[in-house]
Amino acid sequence: MHHQGQEAVPLTLPQLLIHRTLRDSTDPGPTLELSYRIEGPLDVPAFIASVGEVVAGHDALRLAVCGCGALGPHQWARPTPPPAELVTCQKVTAGSEERFSRYVCGLATKDVSESWDLRTEFPFRLRLLQYSPGLHAFIATFSQLAVDGSVRAIFGGDLWRAYRRRLGDHEAVAEPGPQFLDTAAEREAPGAESRDIADFWRHRYARIPEDRAFLASSAPSTPDRAATGTLKTGFVLEGERLRTMRQAARSNGATEFIWIQHALASAVFEHTDADSIALWLPVDTRGTRQRRLLGMLTLGLPTVVDRAATPPDLVRALTGDWFDTLKHRRVTRQTVDASQVAALGDLVGGPERGVRFAYVSHPRNRLRDTVGGLAVHYGAYPPSIERVVSGVQLKAGSWDDSVHFRLLFNRSRLTESAARRLTADVERILLG
Repeated sequence: MHHQGQEAVPLTLPQLLIHRTLRDSTDPGPTLELSYRIEGPLDVPAFIASVGEVVAGHDALRLAVCGCGALGPHQWARPTPPPAELVTCQKVTAGSEERFSRYVCGLATKDVSESWDLRTEFPFRLRLLQYSPGLHAFIATFSQLAVDGSVRAIFGGDLWRAYRRRLGDHEAVAEPGPQFLDTAAEREAPGAESRDIADFWRHRYARIPEDRAFLASSAPSTPDRAATGTLKTGFVLEGERLRTMRQAARSNGATEFIWIQHALASAVFEHTDADSIALWLPVDTRGTRQRRLLGMLTLGLPTVVDRAATPPDLVRALTGDWFDTLKHRRVTRQTVDASQVAALGDLVGGPERGVRFAYVSHPRNRLRDTVGGLAVHYGAYPPSIERVVSGVQLKAGSWDDSVHFRLLFNRSRLTESAARRLTADVERILLG
């Protein structure tokens, strides 16, 4: 089947799960955002041309998605739009940089709050705003139906590499990557590996416990009077406290990633009488040759955590489960069909329930960088988003000199005081 002269292919499993959610919901849909504060003499035409180069180089940024016809939900690639349609440029008159920043954050919030119609529009919204010739803001919003979290590293890296090259830096060599639709079009041939993956997840899902309530001391006393919405807490480890945490992880034979999982699970066990919990993790299903493949290939997959007597026991169990997950991470639509577990297709992708954990290890300190005479500050204009969770969610961002922890709690399931105690418990357990 073709659209506008382009061949259409089915959605990947992660895309299909999001497409189903969007079909049954009135929410705008999941998004990914990035932003830069750019200080210095930005060459605007070169910057916009660099954006066009990135969009042209990744078909996932040009996807159209449709659920019509006998093919079922499917997608195809559009041509790259002309420069005038790529980036919305605007000069902003503001009385101060603070007011400029508030205005930019407001636009970022507006962009993440608007619905997507990928039948007719591209899966990105890009804005370049000028406060002065020496200060610009760039904000980008992407539909998660088209791309996953890899967009932050791949899009940003390719963008600034292309910009440096346009300014004459011949060492900023382009790094062409594989195309997403080629991967989406591949059908997994039945075989021993596919059957092994299906068997593994069939047994893993059979172990998922029921979603248990928190202890009465932690939960709102009267459900119909419980507060609604999400409570946000968090903390940062740096300096001596960061060294203490990393030494505690090493002493227990754990990576930082596993040690944080252990702290989260241990803290949750202190607030529930459950013998086991399901911990949902975003898992990148790319193969080793697809590291620069931009697209939606991340699934939320569960590991089942049993209450352990000692931290080393829990660390060993989590480590073994994580290696098993990585070994069987290539979950596809064909795998789901082969698993013969109807619930697997509904649950894979990570339901908004229970306990969720996401961890990003940054290769180096990238909160600020220098590009072609510019000072670029990453994440300077975050949108105001109300992320809905049904239980507990922890996000950890790790840099060489700090680890930032953000926790989200469903107010209808935990009191505010219990949520803050659980946050303090995670911090205490991390420090050993």
